Amino acid sequence: MTDHPIRFLQPLWDLLHAVSLDERRCILCHIPFAPAPSKNLALPIPLGHTAPALPLSRQTLCPSCQTLLQPRKGGYCPLCGDMHALTDTPPTLCGECLSHPPPWEHFRFFGSYSGALKTLMLRGKFGADPAALRLLGHFLALACADLPVPDAIVPVPLHVSRLRERGFNQSQELARPLAERLGIPLMPHLLRRQIATRHQVGLSRDERRANLTSAFAASQEARGKRILLIDDTFTTGTTLRKAAQALLAVGQSNESERVLVDVAVVARTVREPCAFQNTLTLLPETTRSVSVQGEPLPRSCCTLS
Repeated sequence: MTDHPIRFLQPLWDLLHAVSLDERRCILCHIPFAPAPSKNLALPIPLGHTAPALPLSRQTLCPSCQTLLQPRKGGYCPLCGDMHALTDTPPTLCGECLSHPPPWEHFRFFGSYSGALKTLMLRGKFGADPAALRLLGHFLALACADLPVPDAIVPVPLHVSRLRERGFNQSQELARPLAERLGIPLMPHLLRRQIATRHQVGLSRDERRANLTSAFAASQEARGKRILLIDDTFTTGTTLRKAAQALLAVGQSNESERVLVDVAVVARTVREPCAFQNTLTLLPETTRSVSVQGEPLPRSCCTLS
């Protein structure tokens, strides 16, 4: 009987589950739910081993919300995460990454910055919800499972004034569960934000680049390391490019001290409508008319807004 002590707990678990005494609230929708017991719980557990733990998502999310938070499997660029409508197609490099490759070697993200994932991220970042941030860090760890093993995990830093204002760095909190899961040291001191920049929200790509000029400085301790750089979201990639370039710069003088950078974010924002559409919107009304065999088409059929 002592060979499988966990089996004695199974009747108690079944009883708690039957009378809903194991209920908890979903951290996304706040509806009470009882986590389904692990299928392996009733199996014999060898002496000296512990029972398998439920995945964090099953512990904290109700079944309905679990279906809303699934990783993106295809239909994106493997270097920047730019997504298109065909989600079942294999990852393919986008035109931007083909013409202007980013400074990192590998890129990973969990899903699109929309719907339930966006709600959870806003709750973690602006609602200072540690449970949400930990779950998002769990999602990040799932996305990074096949990356080369890094020497250090480095979150994109906040300037000290912004850190004082917010009270925490969301990227660092996302990186904690990842570091725990991989058993890799979290080394935020390898990168610092030396300039208090404006918020990036609402800025154009060129404005973002100008805003982040010389914003980051890397420690010489980063030399010779493979760094996994962590941020919460990827919009234009300007922040991550500048941060990666700062890390790469410290190892440029000596090949043996070369720095390698991989990047991972929880969510990738959907790219805005293409420049061609925006250009058509700005054209005069007369130039937006299209004719076929001398007959003008209705304006609603050939204009974009």
